[in-house]
Amino acid sequence: MTTSAKRRLPSRLLLCVLCLLCFVMGAPAAATASGGIAWSQEELDFMAAHPDIRLGVDPTFVPYEFIDTDGVYKGIAADYIELISKATGLTMTVAKGLTWAQAYEKAVGRELDVLPCVAQTAEREKYFLFSKGYYPFQRVIFINESTRQIKSFDDLKGRRVAVQANSSHHSFLMDYPTISLALFTTAEAALHAVSDGTEIAFVGNLSTSSYLIKKYGITNLRYITISSQEPQQLHFAVRSDWPVLVGILNKALDSIVQEDRIAISNKWISIQADADYSALIQTVLIVGGLVALVWTVSLFWILRLRKEVARRKKAQEEAGAAKTEAEQANQVKSLFLARMSHEIRTPLSAIMGMAYLIKKTELTATQSNYLEKLNQSARNMLGIINDILDFSKIESGKIEIEKISFDLDKLLQRITNIISVKVDDKEIEFFIRKAPEMPTLFLGDPTRIEQILLNLVNNAVKFTEQGNVSLTVQAQPLSDQRFTVTFRVQDTGIGMSEEQAKRLFVPFDQGDSSISRRFGGTGLGLSIVKNLTELMGGQIDVQSELGKGSVFTVQLPLEADPNQMAADSKKMAADCFRNVRALVLDASENTRNMLSDYLRAFSIEHSVTADEADAVQRMRKAALAGNAPYNLLIVDYMTPQDGGIAFLERIRKAMYFPRTAKCMLMVPMTREDLLENITAYGIDFGFPKPIVPSTLYNGIVELFRIDPPKKDGVEAAEETPMAPCPYHILLVEDNKTNQFIAQSILTSAGFTLSVAGNGQEGLDFFLAHREAIDLILMDIHMPVMDGYTATDLIRKEDLTTPIIAMTADAVVGVEEKCRSHGINYYVSKPFEPEAFIHTILEALKGKPCRAQSIPSPERADVTENTATATVEPAAPAEPAPAEPTEEGPEVDSARAMRQLGIDAGLYASILREYLNENAHTGQELQAQIDGGDFAQAAHTVHKVKSSSGSLGATRLATCAERLQKALQENDRESVPAENAQFQRLLATAMQEMQQICDQEP
Repeated sequence: MTTSAKRRLPSRLLLCVLCLLCFVMGAPAAATASGGIAWSQEELDFMAAHPDIRLGVDPTFVPYEFIDTDGVYKGIAADYIELISKATGLTMTVAKGLTWAQAYEKAVGRELDVLPCVAQTAEREKYFLFSKGYYPFQRVIFINESTRQIKSFDDLKGRRVAVQANSSHHSFLMDYPTISLALFTTAEAALHAVSDGTEIAFVGNLSTSSYLIKKYGITNLRYITISSQEPQQLHFAVRSDWPVLVGILNKALDSIVQEDRIAISNKWISIQADADYSALIQTVLIVGGLVALVWTVSLFWILRLRKEVARRKKAQEEAGAAKTEAEQANQVKSLFLARMSHEIRTPLSAIMGMAYLIKKTELTATQSNYLEKLNQSARNMLGIINDILDFSKIESGKIEIEKISFDLDKLLQRITNIISVKVDDKEIEFFIRKAPEMPTLFLGDPTRIEQILLNLVNNAVKFTEQGNVSLTVQAQPLSDQRFTVTFRVQDTGIGMSEEQAKRLFVPFDQGDSSISRRFGGTGLGLSIVKNLTELMGGQIDVQSELGKGSVFTVQLPLEADPNQMAADSKKMAADCFRNVRALVLDASENTRNMLSDYLRAFSIEHSVTADEADAVQRMRKAALAGNAPYNLLIVDYMTPQDGGIAFLERIRKAMYFPRTAKCMLMVPMTREDLLENITAYGIDFGFPKPIVPSTLYNGIVELFRIDPPKKDGVEAAEETPMAPCPYHILLVEDNKTNQFIAQSILTSAGFTLSVAGNGQEGLDFFLAHREAIDLILMDIHMPVMDGYTATDLIRKEDLTTPIIAMTADAVVGVEEKCRSHGINYYVSKPFEPEAFIHTILEALKGKPCRAQSIPSPERADVTENTATATVEPAAPAEPAPAEPTEEGPEVDSARAMRQLGIDAGLYASILREYLNENAHTGQELQAQIDGGDFAQAAHTVHKVKSSSGSLGATRLATCAERLQKALQENDRESVPAENAQFQRLLATAMQEMQQICDQEP
């Protein structure tokens, strides 16, 4: 070998070693980069046919998956999806703008293909195929740190437990019937409920919950592991008709190396995972000798590269941290506003629903007034939720200020009504002082003014444990019609330091962190107050001293309504109450002064006293002196030594108290039980404190049978809405009883009707008479063709005719699904007639009347006369009640007639239709269940459910709902028991209905 050859040998050897090293260490990367997964031909064909996979995600399942404030899909699942997309070449698109419940429903209906971040449960296996598990999570119990009675999962049995709706934890707890579930839309809401003591425990995901607890600064929770629960796995849930995609996802998941998995975990969860380095160690051992040869050559460059990587990584982390902080701040605000909107809407909906039912009963003038104020307050709050709680609208200047005429006295009365319960709970006094010389009617935005005052008064009551809260209203004239109206809210509460007062109007800030822990709240309200005050051209000021209370002063420029009728109102009041002379007995100076102001405003001659002996002496003197005796005695229950009831009983028997005189009793808010049977003690009228002026006014009107002009919020009862012209409506409904009910309501309101028995008939009829039909009422669940399909086909031909969905389903997502099919409006069964008609009139607003006489569809059981006949109301009559059972009657006929707004004759006609339609329902249902046809059985029960509820068979309707759910879920254990109860209730209800029909000619 030559000298030159010997010199070239080391360099050639080094080059060979380097090439070998690159081959050994680079081969896996090259295989991955080139798509080195061994795909079958079936998998390749599938990916070519379906290049875009639609994903349904949970937008709030942090840190596993969520949508940030910029609309970007992030989290552990998102990082895995990115790696899977690189390995497969598939595009995975997230369907945004959906809640988790909506995404899940769309995936069940195969409108979406994959749910990428779910746990595998038996319930979900009915609809999906599942990939291998790719990430673990632990199910635990969160409790308040002060809770001692819960130490294990067994301690939850027999208790109420919070859980996120539609989560895997929800499905898990459904297997334990002894545990009562409190469903929450988000895990964050459930954690807050446990933190503030509303709920005793929450079952959820350890990592997600820990993330939220840290994020929202919750400090009083601890968790308990569920010993019977091994760590769960997250999976990709794939639509059941795509098994090939499951294999593709499994291969892609297998190709993700351990280092990438660890990096994803460390990125989102601050817990280091143990890595399996066995494969890496084996590789290192094989090529270790080769690496040693080249280490010296590459060390210099490795060190330089590390420094550069470290520098860039640090810069990237700093930029990422700043962006994350901003995103989290926006997310906190968005989540809070969404939660507040939901939390307020839910109880308000219940309040308005119950108020509607009460309105159908016979009410006294006072009860009507209470109910009107309840409705007014609820409607007012619903009207401002979307604008006021959406703080971003205020920030962006999208809130508009109205300028309309409003009655300031009525506004103050509404505030008194709303705040009274909280005041009584705190056992403090609340009173209002309004300058008598100032106007009553103003031009401005009453909704915003009421929101400001309610916020301030609510805060004052919240932070006051003893003493009182007052609202003072004064006006300083600027010109003949313009005033600066000053509202001053003063309390004797905890007060604030100067530093706390400076931060008072900062959004989401409550002065210090202990405030939210002790008193709750969000810190958003006062920021809204300040913004609204400034939008109306006013200003707000606060003066406070720690431990002594606070004074909030709001000054607003308002213009008086030129149509003031103050003088005439006083004259009318004086005319109405000229023969009333009152004596007030109350130990509270504030209450006496307030009552005196009210009676003076009503022009009622009166005296006030704090002592019962003095009250007796005054009545005796008036009687002996021959003066006009007191004919109205108003007594506080707590003032007389032996109670107001015993005192008034004695006075009733006294010779000096006229027989025609009236007695009124004021009771504490927490003792409304005292108002039951008060007439047995000779007491004519009772009402709770704190006093509402209109209640006192209406009580006196009722007692003395005075017919005064309408004032102080007392308005004429609303009449049933009527159609302005005979609009032609197509009713598509398979249930004959529901057909009859809808016809009765709508024809009485002046509409013209045609009826179709299923979606196919409705579609055919509409296409044949579209020019004459003004609106379609579409049932959702029908045989032959359902409402969704019929609507889709109608919308292909016509985009303008309003369609209103009718369904008894009350599940999340139904209304949204209706809109996605082109259905403009949505009403629930059983119908509330006024709301039903209002919805139809709203849908027809601005539509010219073009109703023509057209026949109903060609069906043996639906005739033109039935569809278009006008129902003439018969003389009101109450049917004789059915023979009661031990549990009471199954059919509440009186309630049904009130709710439907019909008389006994028409009600009996509807019952006969129901009896004819369901004569064989029990036998048909039993045969369907015995034959295993649960789908048809569920449809049979669904038809009975809505019509039974409308006709007063509430227990039957509730049982039908449970049985329908059991049938739909194929719950073979529950179906027999639920069916047995359904059959019993159906037979009893039909027997009672027959008795009612027999008694009505």
